[in-house]
Amino acid sequence: MPPSPRQDDLKAADRPLRGTVRTGGFVIVLLVLAVVLAGCAKYNTYFNAKRAFDNAEHVRNEALRKHQDPPKPGGQQKNDYEEAIRKAQKILDDYPGHGLTDDALFLQAKAYHRLESYRMSIRKLDLLFTNFPASEYLEESLYIQGLNHLLIGSLPRSQEYLDRLAKKFPESRFQAETRKVTGDNAYALENWEAAAASYREYLAQETGVREPDRIGLKLATCYWELERYEEAARVLDTVAGSEESTEIDFQARLLSARVHVKLGEYALVDDLVAGLKPEAGIYRSEGMVALVEAENFIAQGRGEDASPVLENMPLEWQTPAVKARAADILGYELLRRGQWEDAKVQFQEALRQKDELDDLERTRRLNEDLNDYLAAEAALKDAQGDRAPRLRVLQANALLFGLGRPGQAAALYQQAAADTAADSTDAARALYGAMLAYRDHLARPDSAEMFAQELQRRYPDSPQAFEARSGDSGEGLLGYLMELRSRKQAEAFAALTEEELRALQEIGESTQPGAGRPATVEPGLRRRMVYLARRDNLVFPPPREALERLQRRTVPAGDAGPGPVGAPAGMMPGTAAAPADTAGLPGFADGDSVRAAVGEAGALVPPGDPGQVQRADSLQTGEQVEGQETDEDKKDEDKKDEEEKKKKLDENWDFLR
Repeated sequence: MPPSPRQDDLKAADRPLRGTVRTGGFVIVLLVLAVVLAGCAKYNTYFNAKRAFDNAEHVRNEALRKHQDPPKPGGQQKNDYEEAIRKAQKILDDYPGHGLTDDALFLQAKAYHRLESYRMSIRKLDLLFTNFPASEYLEESLYIQGLNHLLIGSLPRSQEYLDRLAKKFPESRFQAETRKVTGDNAYALENWEAAAASYREYLAQETGVREPDRIGLKLATCYWELERYEEAARVLDTVAGSEESTEIDFQARLLSARVHVKLGEYALVDDLVAGLKPEAGIYRSEGMVALVEAENFIAQGRGEDASPVLENMPLEWQTPAVKARAADILGYELLRRGQWEDAKVQFQEALRQKDELDDLERTRRLNEDLNDYLAAEAALKDAQGDRAPRLRVLQANALLFGLGRPGQAAALYQQAAADTAADSTDAARALYGAMLAYRDHLARPDSAEMFAQELQRRYPDSPQAFEARSGDSGEGLLGYLMELRSRKQAEAFAALTEEELRALQEIGESTQPGAGRPATVEPGLRRRMVYLARRDNLVFPPPREALERLQRRTVPAGDAGPGPVGAPAGMMPGTAAAPADTAGLPGFADGDSVRAAVGEAGALVPPGDPGQVQRADSLQTGEQVEGQETDEDKKDEDKKDEEEKKKKLDENWDFLR
């Protein structure tokens, strides 16, 4: 039956509706797919960042698994850390507020910490603590932040974060790790005492202690550097036979052999060396074992057995550290035999690797003494006059104070002291050196006393004679200088005349308290350190030009009659002999007369002008000369103004100028 028109209309009306539904469904699918892909992009970016970080961590974990210190990031490992930082930053930039934000911040902070960018790591962790205070990464973040501040030297802030870690997570595995890292930092800085304390605390933890044998070996090394050999031996006994690593076991036994050399247990060292030799090739430590064997021979006084071990060492054994230590040991042995030139060569070779030497300062000092001795010996062949005894004194000093040859030094001192060409300085040094050699090194007090008496007889004023007289008082150079000053003062006092002695006695009495009067203090003295003594002002008479100009202004023209009755001879009319006739003149105080001033400082009056004194008596008050300053007076005023300014800046100006 064919469809009716009604059915056809319904079908026609239904077609567009079905197409619309299909189109709308397709759009919804696309939207859902876009959302899914966008979400996948976030997680994919974080996945790539985490994978790059894990790849970099793999290198670090492998070093720890082999009981080695983690290497500093470089090459591909560094690139992986940097790639992780970039990917994590993309999440923070493109998807702010996403659920992966705390993950990205922590990943960045940890990567920066591994790259030793501690300040950048601090910034990222601060953001994490501020925005995500309850993050799942809080425990490790507090630990890393404490390390960050520790490694940049901010100890109070570091302790603050470690305290927060202990409070929030008392059973945290990072508590013990903090002490280990602190010890590693001190170990790297060669702060042996601090490193030992941190390692002891770390090993004393009941839980969370990892690699106890490796840390124990480091603790024993700290004790070795601190010369605490018995404690080092006890720690090494617990480390030897390590189950963590056969290499740690080998290194522990090697260090134990060196420790027992210092303790004088030579038979035990022989047994340890015998067990180390077969295994040395595995760890490329044949040279180190040979050094321990040579040290054991030297400690027993068997230098002739030690020399072949070191001199015949194969080249492949001679690492820089082995070569330096072998040269150091050979240098001391050759020095003991008196082979100066050969010892010098060995010490110079040893000093090329300074960090490998057990006693760097002693080796350097011996090398310098050898150079001084050999240089003086070479120059002595052609020396003439007073240069020969001076070179002998230099040789003797090197032998006595550096090379440990007091007998040879005493003989050279005697030659220099007996040389008539020696000057007083070298002869005094030679006599004093001979006295020290016999008294302190050769145990011959009679000979030492003979040289001391000869020194006092020939050069009593020399510093060496003073040292010999003072003995063990420890006064030193200061005492000598004080004695020299006292001696000069006594000589100057003895040379004073009777008049000078009376004046000095009067000054002393005026400054001492007496019956009914307090002690007086000289002007210019204060209870403080005075660098320069202050002296009284010098008083000079007025210049001749000023007197003549004043005379012309005060005497009327044509008036040459005598002065008033009773006036002194030579006084001009209209003037009076007043006590204050110098008021206002430079260099005079109020109430001083020119006659009195000139009389007190008569030597200052220019010779050949007796009339100047008479003209000075005719001066009136200073009001008559106001405004008549000369150029010199103006300069004096300018100078006073400058001094006033300096006084305002420095209250001690009067004492320091």
